[in-house]
Amino acid sequence: MKRKRRRWRYLCAAVLATLAVSPAAGRAQVKGTIIGPGTRSYPIAVPELAPLGPSSGHARSTGVEFADILTKDLKLTGLFRVIDRAAYIERPDAQGLTADAINFDNWSVIGALALVKGGYSADGEKISVEARLFDVYQRRQIAGRRYHGTAQDVRRMAHKFADAVLEAFTGERGPFDSRIAFISTRGGRFKDIYVMSLDGGDLLQVTRSRSINLSPAWSPDVHSLLYTSYKHGNPDLYVLDFVNGREVRLTSERGLHVGGRWSPDGSRIAVAVEQQGNSDIALLDSSGRLLRKLTDHWAIDVSPTWSPDGKRLAFCSNRSGAPQIYVMDADGTNVRRVTFEGAYNTSPAWSPKGERIAYASRVGG
Repeated sequence: MKRKRRRWRYLCAAVLATLAVSPAAGRAQVKGTIIGPGTRSYPIAVPELAPLGPSSGHARSTGVEFADILTKDLKLTGLFRVIDRAAYIERPDAQGLTADAINFDNWSVIGALALVKGGYSADGEKISVEARLFDVYQRRQIAGRRYHGTAQDVRRMAHKFADAVLEAFTGERGPFDSRIAFISTRGGRFKDIYVMSLDGGDLLQVTRSRSINLSPAWSPDVHSLLYTSYKHGNPDLYVLDFVNGREVRLTSERGLHVGGRWSPDGSRIAVAVEQQGNSDIALLDSSGRLLRKLTDHWAIDVSPTWSPDGKRLAFCSNRSGAPQIYVMDADGTNVRRVTFEGAYNTSPAWSPKGERIAYASRVGG
């Protein structure tokens, strides 16, 4: 029993270290069709946005902020080489936003094969941004978007256009207009849930329960977070709705409920439930009512995660003597082990298309 509980503590620690990524990000797998990470990066120019009319106050920084965030996103992909703005020949305030108004020679001479041009306008607190992607060699527009919001929305506008640029080149929508939920003790000794954008911006603390909160997971519509909290003594499942700010306690039975994950259609929740010192994978409906136990084994089964099609679940179990990754059908049948290298493997996560599983493995201690 002591060995089992010690392993359980190790597994809980692995769960604490796991980041939950919103479904918007989960759908966005980068797969280069023209280029890819590790090959020669595609040279692209990203000048600051030009003012399309009179601007003052906070609006003056919009053009630079948009270009800086977009540049950071494109560099993060590993697919693009963003040319240093110090090499640009054209003035930042050049107004040409259409293919027939752009001097593409100014960009080809510095080695750019792609070009982002855009502008912004401000009306009081409202800001409008127009951004376009051009093929410098063929001198034509590849993609274009218009965004409307406030100065606080410029970061997200840039992220959304980075997604559009990535989709234009790879055929896959980018991950930048997404959020990450994670656990942190930065507010003190308590473990709270925070949310941020993919580049670490727009940080928001979403729990302040002066307790231990674990294992956040986004709902399929990205409107809610499912998580475990000790706020009432027992580790229960909760749902926090970001739209109306309402929080619902889904489970109240004694015992640990951790690692809850919504099915892709949002109708069911897979979760590890511990009773009498042992944990199994259970299936709940969206209100927290127990539908069935998917595993019934003496071993510790934790960290369930749904395949994108909702037909299978991956999970971690020590039924072979050490934590390994297993896969089973969504009804609990056809259980099979899928990792055989490494003595400690946990925290499985399906790739967006369901052809791979990422997991954490202990290597060299």
